[in-house]
Amino acid sequence: MEKNKKENITPSFAVEFYDDQSPRVTMGIKPITDIENTRYVWRHMDYKNPDARKMLVKNCGIPKDIAQAMCDESTRPRYFRNKNDGIVLIMRGINYNNESDPEDMVSLRVWVDHKKIITLSHNPLKAVKNMLEMVPTAEFHPNGPMQLFLSLAQNLADGINDAVIDLIEATADLEERVLNPDALSDFTLRDTISDMRRNIISIRRYTAPQKEIFMSLQTDKWEALSDDDRSGIREIYNDITKAVEDLDYCRDQMSVFHEELQSKVSISMTRIMYLISIVTVVFTPLTLLTGLLGINVRGIPYAENEYAFAFVCLILVLITIAVIAVMKRLKWL
Repeated sequence: MEKNKKENITPSFAVEFYDDQSPRVTMGIKPITDIENTRYVWRHMDYKNPDARKMLVKNCGIPKDIAQAMCDESTRPRYFRNKNDGIVLIMRGINYNNESDPEDMVSLRVWVDHKKIITLSHNPLKAVKNMLEMVPTAEFHPNGPMQLFLSLAQNLADGINDAVIDLIEATADLEERVLNPDALSDFTLRDTISDMRRNIISIRRYTAPQKEIFMSLQTDKWEALSDDDRSGIREIYNDITKAVEDLDYCRDQMSVFHEELQSKVSISMTRIMYLISIVTVVFTPLTLLTGLLGINVRGIPYAENEYAFAFVCLILVLITIAVIAVMKRLKWL
């Protein structure tokens, strides 16, 4: 169990980008002493590591209040710009770790300024891992911290959209099960719908505010944002907006499925009660007659007649036919 916990903690590293040489990757939390000689730096750390907060303030030059906000245990997606020309973004990404549910989204805290980008998370994020793996490749050449951040944010948005596509496919499968005539005999269906609704709500809880983050970032007048940056921000905003709209669609579908099941249950119960009522109406006069003839007192007519039983049965049949005829005339059948 302890081994699994260690595996689910994000590794710390630093990537130094240069103009005239390949990026240099350093694993662990180590001070970067020649940051001025680099083009820019990307540092990633575990925000629960006690050394991370010290590194933010002493080596990275992050104000103490900003470092505190970035290392808080409980956060919600938000964005704000610091007076020192740096921006802070707190986002969430899909949890693709082993023995974890995707809807338990992983928090990612980001600082971006002209010279560096700092990312913090406790659990590993697939987007961060993908970006780190791309560093040695020739295709990976972001012009600066903001371009690197946008690539990372696009990876997060793609991960969210992949999870939402899975939910849409699961919703389509559920629709077939709900519309199946034997849906009421599928005893796991109601639990499946409830689980899906919880998953959708959990993902939407953190995805919807991220749409506001990129809308605010797109309209920010920060001079570090180029036209290309704003174009990338707009694409990410559109991707997240689509994910939120698809989540709303899935959520509404779950409500429709629940109402459909309730309607089927109600119709089934009404049909059962209707049949019981018909049986009751038909057998009530028969029960009354047989009850009168079955009382243990003297004076029962034709008690000694050998044809009495057949005669009573004939009367019961005639009464049944008469009751059914009346019910048909009243359009109860």
